[in-house]
Amino acid sequence: MHKMNIGAWKKESFIDYPGKLACIIFVSGCNYRCPACHAKYLLEKGKNIDEKDFFDYLDSRKGWIEGIVLCGGEPTLQPDLANFARKIKEKGLAVKLDTNGNNPGVLFELKKENLIDYVAMDVKGPSYLYPIITGKDYVNLKNIEKSIIITSQFPDYEFRTTIAPLDRRNGKIDFMTIKEVCSIAKWIVGVTDDDEHKYFLQPFVPRKGELVDSRFEKFSETPKQLLEDMKVEVRKYLPKCDIR
Repeated sequence: MHKMNIGAWKKESFIDYPGKLACIIFVSGCNYRCPACHAKYLLEKGKNIDEKDFFDYLDSRKGWIEGIVLCGGEPTLQPDLANFARKIKEKGLAVKLDTNGNNPGVLFELKKENLIDYVAMDVKGPSYLYPIITGKDYVNLKNIEKSIIITSQFPDYEFRTTIAPLDRRNGKIDFMTIKEVCSIAKWIVGVTDDDEHKYFLQPFVPRKGELVDSRFEKFSETPKQLLEDMKVEVRKYLPKCDIR
């Protein structure tokens, strides 16, 4: 029998599930190797926490914890994801899923069974930069587009992009540009034929020793002015764009 591979968890958070006090589950393993990712330890192995400890904790905080966030790593790679979410729902708690959108079939099944209340999908960048951003030579962009459509059909959802430095593979590493972020917005609108989506721009925060590619540690946090300038331009395509 499969069990969730829980690599780490955070017992209480007021910021990861909008409007709810939540417990955060970080699963181990991911199909991407984004150089700017700060969850290097999760990609390698994590702590392998027993899910019984997690559910015992939930029972001890009944009436206090309102929701669970499933993130990672990439939760949709976990064979037991649906069953795990079902057990959480049976306790009367809301479930939020953070995903990179690489597995639209899993998203579809979760939606069909009404197991997820909120989906946050990371749209890593414009389609043409996916190999650079994900550290993979090939990414099935049709899967990403299918996931964008399915995500927009959940009860509540958001799209988001972390404005991280990019290895341009020409000896240059710099932040994503305003034009590139506008390409993301246009992509989302084009795929869904809708501009009413919540879309968040997130700052890159370097964490020494935790990044997949240590070269990115020399960068500072994404400049606030760059995020503000991006928001202004992106709102021409996605009016509900904001900075997190």
